[in-house]
Amino acid sequence: MEAPSTHDHNAWEVYPRLDISANDLYNAALNAGITALQAQFLYNRGLRSVEEMQRFLHPEYKAVRDPLSIIDMEKALRRIQQAIDAKEHITVYGDYDADGITSSALLFRALRTLIQPDAVLDFHIPHRLNDGCGFNLAALDMLKARGTQLIITTDCASSDVEQVAYANQLGMTVIITDHHHPPKELPPAYAMVNPWRADCQSGEHYLCGVGIAFKVTQALYRDAGRSLIDEQELLDLVAIGTIGDIAPLISDNHTYVHLGLEHLNATHNPGLHALINKAQLQPGHIRERDIAFSLAPRINAAGRMKEASIAFNLLTTEDHAEAEQLAEELHNLNIQRQQQTEELMYSVREQARNNPQHAVTLVDGDDWHEGIIGLVAGKLSEELNKPVMVLSNDPQTGLSRGSARSQKGFNIIEALRSFSSQLVRYGGHAQAAGFTIEHGRIEELRQHLLNWHANGGSGEQSEADESVLIEGTEVPDVTGVVTEQESSEVAPPFMPNKADLVFTKIDKLNYQTYQELRALAPFGAGNPEPVFKMTNLRRLRTWTSGKNNQNLRLRFTDSARASGTETNASYTGTYIRGASEIERIARATHINIIFRIETFNDNDTEVWLKLLEIEPIV
Repeated sequence: MEAPSTHDHNAWEVYPRLDISANDLYNAALNAGITALQAQFLYNRGLRSVEEMQRFLHPEYKAVRDPLSIIDMEKALRRIQQAIDAKEHITVYGDYDADGITSSALLFRALRTLIQPDAVLDFHIPHRLNDGCGFNLAALDMLKARGTQLIITTDCASSDVEQVAYANQLGMTVIITDHHHPPKELPPAYAMVNPWRADCQSGEHYLCGVGIAFKVTQALYRDAGRSLIDEQELLDLVAIGTIGDIAPLISDNHTYVHLGLEHLNATHNPGLHALINKAQLQPGHIRERDIAFSLAPRINAAGRMKEASIAFNLLTTEDHAEAEQLAEELHNLNIQRQQQTEELMYSVREQARNNPQHAVTLVDGDDWHEGIIGLVAGKLSEELNKPVMVLSNDPQTGLSRGSARSQKGFNIIEALRSFSSQLVRYGGHAQAAGFTIEHGRIEELRQHLLNWHANGGSGEQSEADESVLIEGTEVPDVTGVVTEQESSEVAPPFMPNKADLVFTKIDKLNYQTYQELRALAPFGAGNPEPVFKMTNLRRLRTWTSGKNNQNLRLRFTDSARASGTETNASYTGTYIRGASEIERIARATHINIIFRIETFNDNDTEVWLKLLEIEPIV
């Protein structure tokens, strides 16, 4: 069964032209050496001064915020330093996704350089299926038996009130470093370094787990008199975790990822070096999309398919032979994950096809792999352009574990919250959530979701669904949402249909323009790749390509050009998974397009267009 088309032909708005809406700023930007195209894009992203634009184009590490501005950082710093001086047994406790693994590995690597040679430094990452995320009581018993005195969490534990209290009863001190929204009743931790606390005024809500762990490392290194160069050596891990967690690439995150990519391309980390080689990436040419589609999925594959500790060990080892072995294991796990995801996609598509009239799709099956149902839910939601829930049934326990992915306008966590009395447990965000339910109540849940959708489906905004307001631009808070960008080739998640500029001269679709745009990278959440519009183009040729001929390709030129034959001034565009549109497009001699400008690789000066929307002109 071929995947349904993902394209629903929603209207695309266009940002106002900068030279009309802000003439003084436009002229000042040009005088400062910022091109008109760059100024337009930066203005669209909420930057309202030349100084802000210059900082964005030329990020400097010395300009990032003081780590001590985050609540409880000073308190955490002193307690960790006390533990280092007293040679206490320290355990880093993380999460099993790319953000949790990179943040744990980063803090572990930093502490390893600070503790005394005979001190004990340990780690623990929960098993996705057996333990779930965050603290669990059995793990705390195990850590106590090992001799742990201080637990430092990364990317987890903000909601674990009971578990932190239990750790305290066992005589262990807990320091939480996290970025998830905490409940009103905070866990009784010794310190809780989390910008989302209601009493934190730092405003650094854009940071994900690895960003918080790096802030802790900055504080530790500076207190110990380490150099800024030592700090920046860890930015390769920050870049991977930040992009892998789809954190907004704004403010310090933008600087961290920009510089982190430079460090990643010349990394001294044996594990990263092995992972890059296994992914067949070329050092010196690694970009943010290589993290999103290649490195982060491999790191995630460990926790999805087996044990997250495999990826943690890879990122912390100093042994090159061990690194090669672990990178090979991750590579194989990722292949298994891809294969099983495709197999499960076939099953869920079959179920979805049997219920096409439903506004919300819910599918379930016995013993589906729980490590991939989130990926499948995301892919199916993208294909159907509607909310999707995928559940794996356990016949022995009678329970079903589900993963939900939503679309804009349907608040999935509020939908689950209003059904919470019928759920065993649940959690997540407006666009992505997980839950456990008794199998016999699945049909009740389906009817509840359909009623919820019929009644509007948005729900009231809760504390867990806040957005980040940065320099006039509202950026959805999607940090911590468990999803993988490899499932989305059409548009960044949670971003509106809005084009940056209307191109009026087709000759501007060239490598020079592409280079101007790349200076605005890294792209991702909060800083999406530039999107453009062109109108009244003459269609020259249309054909399909790609796996199973699922893509639609077009050749076109300016209407002012000679028609009927391809010329040197014609261009090629690819409409990802748009093959089903061929008949609709083939009837039109002229088209309007929404697109991004791409190259085949960094060494190629030929550009092509990734088409996001095609509008036939009748």
